[in-house]
Amino acid sequence: MIYTYGDQTHSVTLEPLPDGTYRAVVDDRVYVISAAQIDGGWLLTLDGTQVVAYSAAHGDTRYVAAAGETVTLTVPQTRRRAHAAGVGDLTAQMPGQVRDVLVAVGDVVERGQPLLILEAMKMEIRVSAPAAGRVKRVLVEAGAVVDRGQRLLEIE
Repeated sequence: MIYTYGDQTHSVTLEPLPDGTYRAVVDDRVYVISAAQIDGGWLLTLDGTQVVAYSAAHGDTRYVAAAGETVTLTVPQTRRRAHAAGVGDLTAQMPGQVRDVLVAVGDVVERGQPLLILEAMKMEIRVSAPAAGRVKRVLVEAGAVVDRGQRLLEIE
């Protein structure tokens, strides 16, 4: 996944490990993370240090509050393969499981409208419409396990 923080762009990948932890690679730095959901947030253990973090998403903006600091991240629009005027294929940005599909073929959607919900690393991720359009194809169903980069649905 690519995020922009201030005027810098960072690459972030997460890989599950056999022991239930995750390997996080941020640019060229590698971290081992464990995560436990607590009171609307997460207890993260990062290389042996614990921190409570809270996160929220609105469209392509992600907010993370941890250790007394709030960080705003954005997902560059170029991560979606656009076919015309901001519409096209939506793909999974990380491996996970489809928890709910909120639209059907033929539905008219507005920019920012939630289309489906993924669960990845015990986090709920809302996949939202990048632009107004009509749902052309839904390529997954609730319960499906998806890989990073897998097409989820198409909007025209």
